[in-house]
Formats: sequence, C-alpha cells, structure tokens
Amino acid sequence: MKRPTISDVAAYAGVTKSTVSHALSGKRPVAAKTRARIDQAIRSLGYQPHPVAQRLATGRSRTIGFVYPLYASEFSALEMKFIAGAAAVINQANYVFALLTPPDRRADSLTRFLQSGLLDGVILMQVQLHDPRVAILRRAEIPFVLIGRCFDNAGLTFIDLDIDLAISQCVEHLVALGHRHLAYLRLDDPDLGFAVRANQAYVAACRRYDLPIVASACALIPESGAQVAATLLDAHPETTALIVWNDLAAWGAMQAIQGHGLRIPADVSLICFDLSTVANIVPLRPTAVDIRPREMAAEAARMLLAQLAADATTPVQVLMEPRLIVGETTAPPARRRA
Repeated sequence: MKRPTISDVAAYAGVTKSTVSHALSGKRPVAAKTRARIDQAIRSLGYQPHPVAQRLATGRSRTIGFVYPLYASEFSALEMKFIAGAAAVINQANYVFALLTPPDRRADSLTRFLQSGLLDGVILMQVQLHDPRVAILRRAEIPFVLIGRCFDNAGLTFIDLDIDLAISQCVEHLVALGHRHLAYLRLDDPDLGFAVRANQAYVAACRRYDLPIVASACALIPESGAQVAATLLDAHPETTALIVWNDLAAWGAMQAIQGHGLRIPADVSLICFDLSTVANIVPLRPTAVDIRPREMAAEAARMLLAQLAADATTPVQVLMEPRLIVGETTAPPARRRA
C-alpha cells in the first residue's frame, strides 16, 4: 500500500502543499478552519511526516532516543520496565520512541546515533561517574536527561535512585532484627554511578552500626550469585544475612544457601534489589528494595518533554525514594529467636 504523501493531504483538504507544510511546521499562521481540514485529512489518510523532511521543515523530528547499552543477548525483566515506563510517556506525547542499544557505554557508540540528526532528545541509561557521552550530548546541543548521576552534576538534568537510602534501609532492617554478620553481593563496576555509590553506602552503614564489612563482587546472573554466595558462606560461616544487588543473582544465592543445608530465613536472611524476575520463580516472597524503574523512566521522559516544550529550562535533579518491601526471606537470626 502506497504511503500517503503531503501532496495527498493537500489534495484531500483542498489546499496547497505549502499550506499543509505551514500547518505542520507552525512557521506561518494558518486559518483555524483550514487547519481543521488539514488535521482531518491527516487522520483520514493516516499520514505520517517523513522524519528527514519533518526535520528540514521544522527543525524537529519528534523522535526521542532511549540509550540503553545491551550487554547480554536479550533484555532482562528489569530493563524492560525502564523501557516500558519511558515509552508509554513518550508515545502518549505523540513522539516517536527510538530504543538505541549500543553494545557498550563508549562515547563513539552514541556519536554514531547523534550523527543521524534524527533525534530531538535523549534519555541516557547506565550513567558513569565520568561519562564521556555527557560531553558529547552537550557539544551536540541536544536536550537530554540522565537516569543516574555523574560525579559532577552541575548543569545536568537527572533522576536517580537514592541508593544511599536504599542500602541504609536494608542494613537498618537487618540490624533491627538482630543480625550482626551481614554480607553484600555487590556489583563490581568502578565507574558506574549506581555501583560505586551502593558500595560506598554499604561500607558507611556497616561502620555506622559497628559491623564487620564483608562484600564480594557478583554478576547479573543466577550462576554468579550461587557461586559467590557459596564461597562467601564457606569463608564466613557466621554470616546470617545477605544483601544482593540484583534479583537474578539473589535467586542463585538462595540455591547456595539451601545447598549448604541452611534455611531461609531461619538460618540466613536475604534482601535483593528489585523483584522483576525472582518473585515469580521462588517459593518465598523475597524481602526486596523496589527501585521503581517504571516510575523513574516515566519521570525522566516527562522531564525531557518539558525541556523540549520550553527549549530552555533550569536543570532538574531528582532523587527517587526507594521502597523496602518486607517479605518472607528476612527474620531474626535463629539464635536470637531461640
């Protein structure tokens, strides 16, 4: 089926092509009755402006890029929540949602996308403390919003999880139950803002409660969670609670705990971050930190749309409060209950 053109819209509405172009671009006034006929023609024909032509005419393509580096062969359930949250807001605002999945966080990956000239704005995921992509976006003078934070955030618009509060909630909950020997299965990424701040927050919380600091790096897969948890329990048999930075690794950690002949939560309590996957596959309802990915991405989209509407705004910086959801995987250590 032939794609409708601007000529088809003009013929349907009984106006010239230039009048349709003016109505679409807003560069020149068009009478209300004429605009109504053009709008009706567009709806009836299902006309969609060609993105290149639209950018030439209006300076905008009405396309927003959501940059989410894809390390694995497929997206996880958590990643899909971020994507769905942003896409819903962007689509509702009649913008095109473009998911950009470079294989890494290197600056040249983003440069290739920006060179197309087809993006009005960008939402950037996997933000590093010293992120070269931020400098590229600034040089390109394209509006952008970060989901995450850099080390220096002066002049930047971002929304991020208050990870210090999230870790504090975990440690405080376990200490209140009577735990004194915790361990953290952490993300080892020396420049990812989320990882660095979470690790620092865990150390600070342990020092605040005068607890031994025990932590081991763990990848985003169940196998890593199982291996790291097993090694940690062998090295620190006194451990009565684990905090795991993602729910997939937590699933593996649960298997390791049970493989050591220990019970959850009778012998070892467990808290994980997010409930995108593990809540549907484990027998116990996990105690977890809800990082609110869908809400965070939706708010990032609204922040970017506000930039695009005003053309110039004061930077907005938001720390989203996490929610600790107490489930069935945390309880007082066995000796305390006895």
